[in-house]
Amino acid sequence: MRALLPALLALPLLTAAAPPTTPVNTLRLVLLSDFNGPYGSLQYPAALTRTVRRITQEWRPDAVLSAGDLVAGQDPRQTDATRRAMWAAFDRDVQEPLRAAGIPFGFTLGNHDAALVADCRQAAAYWQARPPALALSDRRAFPFRFSFTLASGTVFVASLDASGPQVGAAGRAWLARQLASPAARQARVRLVLGHLPLAGVSQAKNRPGEVLRDAPALRAVMEQGRVLAYVHGHHAAFYPGRLGALNVLSGGGIGGRDYVGFPGTARSTVTRLTLNLTAGQATFQTYDADTGAPVPTTTLPPRLEGLGGALQRVEVFR
Repeated sequence: MRALLPALLALPLLTAAAPPTTPVNTLRLVLLSDFNGPYGSLQYPAALTRTVRRITQEWRPDAVLSAGDLVAGQDPRQTDATRRAMWAAFDRDVQEPLRAAGIPFGFTLGNHDAALVADCRQAAAYWQARPPALALSDRRAFPFRFSFTLASGTVFVASLDASGPQVGAAGRAWLARQLASPAARQARVRLVLGHLPLAGVSQAKNRPGEVLRDAPALRAVMEQGRVLAYVHGHHAAFYPGRLGALNVLSGGGIGGRDYVGFPGTARSTVTRLTLNLTAGQATFQTYDADTGAPVPTTTLPPRLEGLGGALQRVEVFR
């Protein structure tokens, strides 16, 4: 994908104008990640349809953030026609309802979105033609890595290319520059979106290749940049934790997985994330995407001992 970027970036970038906003003390977000179906699927699980309806009709957040795996790619046997059809299905079932409701969609790409060169080509074509209604700060490598602001610049989000097992020196340097930029320094809250985690959360994915190899170096960049939280996907198990001096939010997914060391705990989830911009804090309200029932944070394992380091559960990010 790195070798493909220059050609992709030569495409004309259409930028949607961000809707006007006014300063606020609270920003309401929904975190919706890892909802792709089986390889090549053009239909999404019923839980996703119900969740999107709840987002647009009941919760109506200020924005939706996604930590990746939007389509069901990563299969070299797929044709370009199938890849285009998958993105069309995503547009129909996710993006169009959010657009119609005036809810911006901020994202990072996952391994099922951008692991193969052909997948990258289709992802770039889709997002170049349908750019999100976000105030983009850095768009030079869009949609693979970019940054944007929310709430009149009070929240800064860096979308990191963490779709593979290593971000690399170039990715870390890019993130360091973003976090040192005027847009990031002026923001009251800084978040980083990436697909793979810094430490293992789910048992099935708690192995090399499913956790970032350069996690310690990447975490140091985020700690130095005063990031409130690294928000990731891939393990499909919701968990708000602390790793060193950094908050880490594992975004869960539609079709969840057991936590490391806790069999029988898998469930589909969607999370409402509330940012207190005055205090620079975040709280969460999570729901079972199949039943709609709340999932109290206190019911999650108090500690996860996964590859890459232990995660300590927290109820508030501060």
